[in-house]
Amino acid sequence: MSRSVTVENARKRLGDLVDGARLRGDHYVISKKGKPAAAIVPIEILERHEASKKALLAIIEDVHERNKGKKAEEIERLIDQAVRWARRRARPG
Repeated sequence: MSRSVTVENARKRLGDLVDGARLRGDHYVISKKGKPAAAIVPIEILERHEASKKALLAIIEDVHERNKGKKAEEIERLIDQAVRWARRRARPG
């Protein structure tokens, strides 16, 4: 569960917030002037986010490499085929 905390409150309770994230898995959204500005989350969440981002960038680079030299029309045709395939698979029963 995510809890909202102001910057001022976070300053006063930083140690408690870090312990809450580390020990209980709590999430805190820190707001500044009424708008979300940052978060305190368990380190495992950050590590998973970074790993996912790295994996996605690797996939993008791979797709880019495999499609070098192809014309835009050919790539668009392949994308259309992939979308149709995914939609067919997503249909129930």
